[in-house]
Amino acid sequence: MNKYHIHILITRFFENDFPKESILKFQQWFTRKEDSEVKDEILEELWEREAAEANALTLLALHEMNKRIGKDKKAVKLPLSRRLLRIASILLLPVIGGLFAYWLMNNQSGSSVPAAPKTEIVEHIVPDGKIKQIFLPDGSEVWLNAGSMLLYPGDFSGSTRRLFLNGEATFRVEKDPKRPFIVKTQYMEVEALGTTFNVKSYVDLGTMAVTLEEGSVRVDVAGKVSVSEVISPNEQFVYDHRQGKISKLRIDAELVSKWKEGYLVFEEASFEEIIHTIERRFNVTVNYDIRKYGGGRFSVKYTPYENVRQVLTILETLNPGLKWTIKDNTIDIR
Repeated sequence: MNKYHIHILITRFFENDFPKESILKFQQWFTRKEDSEVKDEILEELWEREAAEANALTLLALHEMNKRIGKDKKAVKLPLSRRLLRIASILLLPVIGGLFAYWLMNNQSGSSVPAAPKTEIVEHIVPDGKIKQIFLPDGSEVWLNAGSMLLYPGDFSGSTRRLFLNGEATFRVEKDPKRPFIVKTQYMEVEALGTTFNVKSYVDLGTMAVTLEEGSVRVDVAGKVSVSEVISPNEQFVYDHRQGKISKLRIDAELVSKWKEGYLVFEEASFEEIIHTIERRFNVTVNYDIRKYGGGRFSVKYTPYENVRQVLTILETLNPGLKWTIKDNTIDIR
């Protein structure tokens, strides 16, 4: 890939102009060694124009990122130049920051500069088109949906069981009243003692949702609004981080987690949400005009046996005038 295209890709990402492709793919590409010199040059340009400040947490983030990309030649020492602070600030931008956000969000030492993690961080990345079942060190069961990433400490030896999620997952939590089970996302923190719940928090979507099947959970939001809510079975807590709006809905919670069995179930979902789900489920890229299809809410259920063409045909019946073509892994809607 030449420098021009690498510059466009990195710049669009840092400006939050996310491409249709899975953001996880950007993570994986960005941290590879190939084209590292070109990436460094482009980051240099971004650093020089970036005015953001950073604090001790961003320095830890830089340290963790350097270790991951093989550039941790020597320890980071304080104080650092303004230029280095800009570097750390940029590296904390959404998604890439997800690689070490677990540790940034949880200052276990209680000091102003959190200590580096002493235990191995387990990382599960599920590519588009795949679903994965995992079991945590405490015996809790997790299903990860396509295009998701989950981070957690390998031994769960602390006083709390903490995880970081970017994507969608259904959790069936083993009860342990002495050690709360906490799932952190970009804007939310979900706490449960023993329960079954679904968390949907993709960075490229405007809304994030927590749906409870059994037990009870507390959802704390830290974004444009600060809210703490306790939800009950068959309730769904939704946070629109773009508009700073909170809503709580009555819903059949079991339907929400049907994706584990291959179903696609949408209840009053936006066209954007449906398209993003189709992209992740079938590992395709969908091009469409958001101005033409951005409005409206849709309720539809797809069975596990339907392929992408059948899904698009049903979507076509819900949107009179919608036409689509597919070539390889790219779909054009007009």
